Formats: sequence, structure tokens, C-alpha cells
Amino acid sequence: MFLKTLNITLQVSLTGIVIGAIVSLCSIGFVFGVQSAADFRVNFDSCLFGIGGLCFAISPLLFLILTATLIIIVKKFLNISRYHGPADVILSAHSNGAELDIKTGFLSTFSAFVSASGGASVGQYGPLVHLGGTIGSLIKRHTKTMLTKDVFIGCGVAAAISAGFNSPIGGIIFAHEAILRHFSFRAIAPIAVSSVVSATVANQFFPTGILFQNTDSDIAVLPSVSISLLLGPLCAIIAVIFMRGLLSLQANLNKISSSEVQRIYIAAFICGLCGGFIPEILGLGGETIEGMLANSYTLSFLFIILIFKLFVTIICLSMGFFGGVFSPALVLGASIGAIFTVLASQLGIDILGDSLILAAMAALSASVIGAPIASIVIIFELTQSYDLAFVAITCVASSCVISTVIFGHSFFDKQLLNRNFKISRGRTEILLSEVTVKDLLGKNDFLKVSNEISQEQLLQTFEKSEFTEAYFVNDENVLLGKIKVNVILSKTKKSIPMDPSPLTLDSNLNISEAIVKVSNFVGESIPVIDGHNKLLGVLNEADLFLEYLKVQDAISYIEKD
Repeated sequence: MFLKTLNITLQVSLTGIVIGAIVSLCSIGFVFGVQSAADFRVNFDSCLFGIGGLCFAISPLLFLILTATLIIIVKKFLNISRYHGPADVILSAHSNGAELDIKTGFLSTFSAFVSASGGASVGQYGPLVHLGGTIGSLIKRHTKTMLTKDVFIGCGVAAAISAGFNSPIGGIIFAHEAILRHFSFRAIAPIAVSSVVSATVANQFFPTGILFQNTDSDIAVLPSVSISLLLGPLCAIIAVIFMRGLLSLQANLNKISSSEVQRIYIAAFICGLCGGFIPEILGLGGETIEGMLANSYTLSFLFIILIFKLFVTIICLSMGFFGGVFSPALVLGASIGAIFTVLASQLGIDILGDSLILAAMAALSASVIGAPIASIVIIFELTQSYDLAFVAITCVASSCVISTVIFGHSFFDKQLLNRNFKISRGRTEILLSEVTVKDLLGKNDFLKVSNEISQEQLLQTFEKSEFTEAYFVNDENVLLGKIKVNVILSKTKKSIPMDPSPLTLDSNLNISEAIVKVSNFVGESIPVIDGHNKLLGVLNEADLFLEYLKVQDAISYIEKD
């Protein structure tokens, strides 16, 4: 018992430490590299001309064109068919068959790094989450341990969020809430170790936090909470517009251009022109959020940031640039919160501090990524203020409820649903969909007869067998019909009353679909056919039920032990 306990402790500790340290260093490198590139771009932000009080700089357009060119080269010569993101991490954590592609994972992260470094309006936390999950999956493939794949992925994701936000508790909760979708003793220990190690390493490089921590927490709770109740529904509406805008444009790209090269250059041109006048809408948006927290923008300019940030982000993420949706959601939320703060101030409500800005950031991002509790905890860890987190709770709750009813659980869930993965139905649906009817064949005997058999011969065949049903096939084994012995015995005519259209299962049908199809079936067995209607074998209800129990046992091992 002592050796077993020691072995488990070592596995949990080493897994968390190794993944946490590696992911933290990679996350720090990513964030520091993007920030260094942003600082470098600032040196070229010289005014070319002015219109209506706005100064136009050509550098954003030039950098975006350069970035688009580099992305085209990377995607073409390294043969990336589709960028991978958090949705793929969620699927891999729930599926035995959906392994994370290591090459595509790292190249997707590189493309996101290039996009963010060039000033595209994309996020960094989605790519970091995917990078963390990919590193966890890679380490799992090269180690023999009692811990399952989803735990390794969870460790990587928690470490990425922990380093990215300097929020170890938020990282732990995010991994369970948004990725694993369950809490278990088996997973919590290594994920907690990974998240804490990641934050510890990150603090050696960014002791004041990577994002921001200088917030005004001197607030009046009652007016802040009251206004946040109105703010939440608006955050939900903006989040739904953002997510639907992305999916709609992505679904209609060919109407703009069938060429990926043309589309990304169009995006670079549009975003470069907009960003040339309004640089606050480009990049990750960290400095823009800091400006809002410092009350640096007028009410009219906050509306401009909100509208154009939404516009250029949808353009960038849909038309060739790659990155996350988390950071843009934070900027959009901060814009709405800042607008409410200014409006409240004009009405004489001044003791709000940064509560509405932070609450709206948490609410809008929670609606997009589907992690309300993690969003609230991250706000608490970033600000170290109970009052600010308290205000965020009501805003997050109302936003998530409304966005879930209108749109769905999260943007990632909708992405998976569009790929025919119903992640919202839980791990059971995913695991059952990975097993096909064909995989269960070969366990059951059945009675197969020629279509030319006489009624007397058929009765004799039934008498010699233990079956109560028979299947008629021709010389090519094509299923022609089915009959039950009691039907023959109840008929006096010599012709055989065959059922020409019995319930059948396609061999490529997955178990989840098969269970639904046979839910009202009564009989001995169900014939399984291929695409040419040839009889391959039979299944019964017990086969499907046992497969369901097998999946439930596997889930119990993962989620409850």
C-alpha cells in the first residue's frame, strides 16, 4: 500500500511539475515575443495625414500585409489544411479517437504568434490553451502512467491560463469547467500542481502580472451591482453578435473570394486602413484596456472602439489571420463597461471605480468561452478585490444565461457542433459516436434463408433451429425481408408473408444513433446492412445496451474516481 501510494504521488507531482514548467516557459515566450513586436511597431507609428481630428499611420497596414505574406508562406509550404484551437483540445479531452495533431498544433500556435505580433486583431489565450493541451498530449504519448489523456491535457491548459493571467486558481477551474467539463479527485491534484508551478515560474519573469493589476477597487457595491444587472444582458447580446458574426462570415467566405491568398490580403487591407486611424482596435488590446481603466477615452471614442474592434476582429479571424477569441472579447467587454461607467458618471453615480469594466470583461468573455466561474475567479485573482469579483458575479450570470439560450454554451461548442460533435451532450455522446455498428458484428448467430424456400421447408428450418426470426436473402446476399415464426403459424396460405421492409441498421451508423433508432424495437434481432443492402450480420438490444454500459464504466473511471 505504501509503495502504491508513493508511486501515485510521484506520478501526480512529476506530471504537474513537468507540464507546468514547460507550458509556463512557452507561454511566457509567446507573450513576451508578442509584446516585444508590439513595442517595435510603435516606433513606426508616425502620422501620414489627418482627417477629422484622426491621424492616419501607414505602418499598421504595412505590418499586416507583411504578416499576411508570412502566414501564407507558412500555411502553404508546411501544408496546414486547418488551424487548430481550443475546440480541438476540448474534443481530444473527451474523445479516445481524436488525438491532437502535434505538428498542426505547434504550427497553429506559430501562426497565431505571427498574427498577434503583426498587429492583427486576434487573441493570445486561445492559442496558448491549445499549445498547453498539445504539450500535455505530447508528454502523455511518451510516458507510461496511470493518469489518462484528458488529465495531461487539463494540466497543459491550466498551466497556460495560469501563466497567461497570473491566475493559478483560475487556471485550475478553467481546465475543469471549459475543457474537461467535470471535477474529479483523479484530475484535480496534477492539474493543481501544474497550475501553481506555471504561475510560480511566470512570476519570476512578470512579478506584477502579465495582463494588468492596477485597478481601482474603491467602489460602492450597491450601485455597481445594480448597474451590472443591466450590463449583463448587453454583454450577452454583443457576445452573440460577435460569435454569430464570426461563424456567418466563415461560412460565406467563398462569396467574397475563393482564394485564401486574396482573402487574407483583403483582411490586411481593411484592418490596416481602420487601424491606421484607430490603432487601439488592433493587436491584443492590453494597452487599450489599460487606457479604459485609466479613463483615457471619451464616450464617443469608446463607442468607436467597440464598433470597430468588433468589425476588425471578425474580419481578421474569418479571413486568414489566426488567433483566439478571448482577448478580443475582453476588449469588447471593457468597452461596454467603460461606456456604462461614463454614462453613470454623467448621471451623478461616481463611486463605481473599475467595477463595471471588469465585470463586463468577465461577462462577455465568459459567454464566448463558456467558463463563467473561471472568469469570475480570474477577475478576483487579477485585482485581489472581493468587491470587484462580487460585482462581476451578477453580470457574468445574467450574460451567460442569455447567451446560452440565444446561441449556445460557447463559441467552441458551436464550432464542434458544426463538425457534428455534440459536445454539449456530454462525454457519453462522444464516446458512443466513436463506435460503429460494424464494430459489434460477429457476436450473434442468426437464421438466413433463400428467397426461394417453401413455407414447409421454412417451418422445418425453424424447428431445427433456436431462432424465432429468419432473414431472406438472394444469391448475392442482399436482404429481401424478414419473417417471424409466429406469423407463419398463424397463416393458412402457402405463400410466405414476408416483411419486405424490416427495421435495419447501416453498418456505418454509430452506437448513439443506433440506440435512438431501435428505441421502439421489439423482436429477436436487428439486421445490419451495408450500402448495397447486403446482410452483414445482426445485433440485438443487449449488444447496444452493453456497449452503453461499457462507455458509462469508462466515464465513471475518468470522472468519479
